Amino acid sequence: MHKKTVLILLFAFILIFMSSCKGQQTVKESETPTPTPTQTQPQEPTQPTEEPKEEPKFGEGFVIPDSSIRPVAVMIDNQGDRVLPQGGIIQAQIIYEMLAEANITRYMAFFWGTMPEMVGPVRSARHYFLDYAMEYDAVYTHVGGSPFAKSDIQKLKINHIDGLVHGKAFWDITNDKKNWQDTYTSKERIENQIAALKYRTEPKQSFPFKYHDTLVIPQDGQTATDITIKFDSHGENYCGFTYNAETSQYERTRLGKPHIERNTNEQVKAANIIVQKISSPLIPGDKEGRRDFKNIGSGNGFYITGGKAVPIKWSKSARDSQTKYTLENGDPLVLNLGQTWIEIVPDLNYVTIK
Repeated sequence: MHKKTVLILLFAFILIFMSSCKGQQTVKESETPTPTPTQTQPQEPTQPTEEPKEEPKFGEGFVIPDSSIRPVAVMIDNQGDRVLPQGGIIQAQIIYEMLAEANITRYMAFFWGTMPEMVGPVRSARHYFLDYAMEYDAVYTHVGGSPFAKSDIQKLKINHIDGLVHGKAFWDITNDKKNWQDTYTSKERIENQIAALKYRTEPKQSFPFKYHDTLVIPQDGQTATDITIKFDSHGENYCGFTYNAETSQYERTRLGKPHIERNTNEQVKAANIIVQKISSPLIPGDKEGRRDFKNIGSGNGFYITGGKAVPIKWSKSARDSQTKYTLENGDPLVLNLGQTWIEIVPDLNYVTIK
């Protein structure tokens, strides 16, 4: 009986103890805070978005020739690698490339107020280059010249600046007295010489070309994204233009290498390429192999722009008259904004357009 009582009391004590532990556990659980539905985790700060960069507009930065400004035409050497890099090429609005002696070409760059402080190497005159200088009534800049050119400069009363006569307008970039390919000029020196010689600063000729306001691609043209222009059947001297669709410009090469400008270290780019077929036979009996250009009359060529090429016609009635360029339907040629290269070749078969 006593043992039974002890067991009952022990059982009762266990029940009371378990009940007490359960109650304490319930209190502790109820005291634990729970997050409210409105609480949110802190967010990482957002990075500012970059504004999209605007691509340069086609023709942006190009200075349209002003008919109230008399241009300057500069003869620039293109013989061999010793002349590289040439200066002033990229700043000119129009550049002619024509044969001189043998299969060597020479440039004539035209500047309407855009001449930089290094232009050259400046080289000698040829009489047929005068025909194109007169088209724009340009002040013709050169160092010496052929007997035919010297005679015509006097006969035609060409306003010119000659490095052999007007030495202050030029300087040599090397100290090598035997180097004839290191003569340069500048905007300041040319302007000072023009003032000293009291040449007109207003042209008698108006600018012959017009420009589109926006890029205009010939609709019926053939694909022209890779152009090679040779000046003889052997291809000893050649240039090229590769079309860049992103810029709508042609990147120029010289003898298969990028044509680089001395003043900016950039590759020369063109918006317009005019290829003109003109016969250029050797002058009979001339020991130096000089040429004559049969540029009075009419002929054919190509206009290349915007990745397309179309046939054109040209005509010139006199040495001092302006060449007229027309499309096959007779409409005058209108240029796109940007630099123009006029490449004069003896045969259109020397031109490859792909």
